Amino acid sequence: MEDEDDDEEMSDSSSPPIPYSQKPAPEGSCTTDGFCQAGKDLRLVSLCMEQIDIPAGFLLVGAKSPNLPEHILVCAVDKRFLPDDHGKNALLGFSGNCIGCGERGFRYFTEFSNHINLKLTTQPKKQKHLKYYLVRSSQGVLSKGPLICWKG
Repeated sequence: MEDEDDDEEMSDSSSPPIPYSQKPAPEGSCTTDGFCQAGKDLRLVSLCMEQIDIPAGFLLVGAKSPNLPEHILVCAVDKRFLPDDHGKNALLGFSGNCIGCGERGFRYFTEFSNHINLKLTTQPKKQKHLKYYLVRSSQGVLSKGPLICWKG
């Protein structure tokens, strides 16, 4: 075996999946995990006491970043693209806004995940990286709520 690098290209069930490669962030953008490209903090621990304005028809949801397993990133997503309690009736596609910098109108999850520096290890299929509904307690504290029930 002259070239050992060839072995890495072979895939078997014990090898890790080939990482999904995203486009690099635009020059001058923030690329820090937990922050959007505008440099605004998206971590639930930082935003739990903030009053967050979201448009009608949108919900606050939490995304899990592989690079920040102990943190949840706060996102605003059009509820029509989220499943009901039975994992059904979600429209295909995506519509989301950045809670950090306020940028609106993300129409593709890949574009949105790039903006919030959600460094995905697999190709984003739908928006299953959105894991939790976020709820506000009677004391006004935003926290992790029920799991989003994705089916299929």
